[in-house]
Amino acid sequence: MGLKYIEQVKSVILLLLILLSLTLTFTIWTFSPSYEANETPVVDIAIADKKKMEEIIKPYRLLYSHAENLTGSTSPLILDKVFSSMKSWELQTVEPLKNKVSIQQINEFIRTPNRLTFFYPAEVPIKTFSNILSFNDRNLPNASFNRLVIDWNKTSEDEVRLYFINTIKPKVYTTYVDKVDRETFSADIYKQSISLSPYNEIERPGKLSLYASNNPENVMGFTYILEEIAPEKFKNALFSNPSLVRSNPLGTSGQEFSDDSALMNVKFTSKELGYVHPSSESDKAGNPADIIQYTVNFVNEHNGWTDDYRFSRINPATLQVSYQLYMYGMPVFSKDMSTEISQLWGVDRVYRYNRPYYTLNESARFKTREVPLSSGQATYDLISTISNINMSSVDEILIGYNLTRDDEQPLLNLEPSWYYLINGQWNRVSPELLGGGKYGLE
Repeated sequence: MGLKYIEQVKSVILLLLILLSLTLTFTIWTFSPSYEANETPVVDIAIADKKKMEEIIKPYRLLYSHAENLTGSTSPLILDKVFSSMKSWELQTVEPLKNKVSIQQINEFIRTPNRLTFFYPAEVPIKTFSNILSFNDRNLPNASFNRLVIDWNKTSEDEVRLYFINTIKPKVYTTYVDKVDRETFSADIYKQSISLSPYNEIERPGKLSLYASNNPENVMGFTYILEEIAPEKFKNALFSNPSLVRSNPLGTSGQEFSDDSALMNVKFTSKELGYVHPSSESDKAGNPADIIQYTVNFVNEHNGWTDDYRFSRINPATLQVSYQLYMYGMPVFSKDMSTEISQLWGVDRVYRYNRPYYTLNESARFKTREVPLSSGQATYDLISTISNINMSSVDEILIGYNLTRDDEQPLLNLEPSWYYLINGQWNRVSPELLGGGKYGLE
């Protein structure tokens, strides 16, 4: 009886061994080792802040036209307050007013009473502006503007009209907002406008008018402790595999980072860096709205808005966009330091990227002072007496900051000064000139 069951037991054991062998073989074939997530280091590429389009595409001045005079401001607080009252608007169909308008007609658009004009430093595509104000029109024209006129003269009881003016082309597009409490809006506008500084229109035959403040003013100057952002952070943000990037010191003047596809140069003196990805170079023109969106997205990808940088220049033919550093609503210029973020867009990605790697952090403010400045009108009158300046070529006059480095200490000085724009270049009117000393145009 026992022998009878021994054979059966042996058969069962053999079957179990075969099944065990198959199970072990399957396990070996399908085994995949698990790796801890921290075995591959995660590089943090966030440098500073992301920004929305409305924080980057901003006017530098607003001008109210009253029946008898003009008032205006460059204060960000005032400009933002006016814009906030327009955020609920829905703009209707955008249409060309005329194919072409004269310079005189543009001047008339701005000086007509009961109108408010926003001045922009560069041509803003209307499609880009649809990220700032809401449009009912889904087929926006491929048009740009650098003046935005808000008109609340009586066209209908609940309508406000807008004019998108391009002073360079020149062209005008128009749209309207309905269901607006125009009386409340105009009353609020008037209440704000009467407390602002008086402005003069400087008329010039056959040229765009200039608009200059009529009163002297005190403007704050600042000294900051030089605060740098480590270039290593930009290396980590801009190169696809930072661990493979080679570093090459360039003496005391700078440093070079490179891999097989890109190069980044760091200049210690001017505190700027330049990144280039040669294989992405493009010789094709681009759509302005697309280029602006690409370049803003690119900086947002590494939280690269370290200070108040604003859209200031675009060249669709070369795919170049620049964003100027601003301080309290005024542009910052310098011969010593880089003061703008500039990008050349390429094939599906950035081709060149130049920018500062310092920051004007509020916590690094070291000293403040009040600087008296003459009025815009007095400044214009003074520089118009200088024989080597063709005043008909002057496109703008405004207050900006002159940024300089201290020779002995790690400090940055921001001195408010008058500037004038001619042939695309900003020129400083130095204090010596305004004080009656030697000519100080820079």
